[in-house]
Amino acid sequence: MTEESSEGYNRRAEVERILAEDATVLGRVWRYDEEGLSAQEMAVREGTSGAGFVSNYRSLIRALRDDDVPTSPTLSIQAARRVRSWLKKADLSVDLRAELADLESRLMSRAEDPAAQSQEVDAAIEQTRSAEAAGQPGIYVYTLPHYLRYPFDPDSGRTLLKVGHSATDAHYRAGSQGRLTALPEDPILLRIYPVAESGQAEKDFHAWLRDADHAGNRTRRGGSEWFVTSTKFLDRIAKSMGLEVRIITDFEAGDG
Repeated sequence: MTEESSEGYNRRAEVERILAEDATVLGRVWRYDEEGLSAQEMAVREGTSGAGFVSNYRSLIRALRDDDVPTSPTLSIQAARRVRSWLKKADLSVDLRAELADLESRLMSRAEDPAAQSQEVDAAIEQTRSAEAAGQPGIYVYTLPHYLRYPFDPDSGRTLLKVGHSATDAHYRAGSQGRLTALPEDPILLRIYPVAESGQAEKDFHAWLRDADHAGNRTRRGGSEWFVTSTKFLDRIAKSMGLEVRIITDFEAGDG
């Protein structure tokens, strides 16, 4: 795709005009970049513990503005959803609408590439095993690859996350609950919130999640430790409890 495909049309300028008016995190990240803020400064503005979300949103911006398809299948499907939401806008030029429709098709091709999916999941599982091997007592947040690609609540970006505690060895605990036999995929570890009194901390986390109406009983497939929530919300709970936030895997780019 060329930046200018017809007289008077400038993709970059039109996309940036839309981003300037975007009230979601996507628009804010673009404006933060315009201000020259670092990723850490953006994290402070957004009240998050980590800055990993910045690279995810920058990837979405490059897709929309520069026609750049992410190598990550998870980010590609998130970008495809954003493109579809933009295609509903009434004020898109004919040229941008056509280019975004073509982009959405290529994003979905990347998102559904089995080889790329396998490579991404394998890397996340390796990170999970490495983090589990330390046997750190605390709160562990897991999800399945499917729930990252297809959020349970697409409008907010919230998805099913398993929030449970481990007093000793997270790998043994997950395995003892049928990790390999009861789940269709190997779970991916997203967060660890280290805490010695992990059992009480788990009760506190679950109480916060129920009070926020993030309870997993909204689906029959979720057990007592599964909640429809986001790592952003869980990080806020951890911070309110004075806990360290250890980011193991950071794929999310939802606005929820």
